[in-house]
Amino acid sequence: MRLSKEALSIKVVVRRSRRGTAPFVWEINRDNMPEPVYVSTETFVSMEEAFRAGHARLAEFTPVRGSMREATGHYAEAD
Repeated sequence: MRLSKEALSIKVVVRRSRRGTAPFVWEINRDNMPEPVYVSTETFVSMEEAFRAGHARLAEFTPVRGSMREATGHYAEAD
């Protein structure tokens, strides 16, 4: 399956949200939107941890052309 143009405009951004031992959060951003689509509620000790966790969730926000998920808005396993 191929990624749609919309999927290519979605990305993970890691930023420092506060001070302390776990200051980093990840966000899912879309190029055409000024505000993030989703911001993690969990905080992370390192940028690397936050980046990995954000990419693990990225698939939920990434439409795939021709997939059942794109048609229904939900995950579906292919038979």
